[in-house]
Amino acid sequence: MIIICKGVQKNNRFEKCPFLYSGNWGDADLIEHQKYHQLLENENYSWLGFDAPQSFGNFSARDGKRS
Repeated sequence: MIIICKGVQKNNRFEKCPFLYSGNWGDADLIEHQKYHQLLENENYSWLGFDAPQSFGNFSARDGKRS
């Protein structure tokens, strides 16, 4: 599974984070990356979390196509 960091909101602006991970939820590398962002959090810095993008070919049911 590919997991990406959504980035941060810093001084009311969104900033991308280049973190990209191929593994599973709960892996040590993900936990370390999460801790890194959480240590920086304050009123001007908010971490947006992780996301696992949907792979091509899997429809979300919001695309208007019927199964």
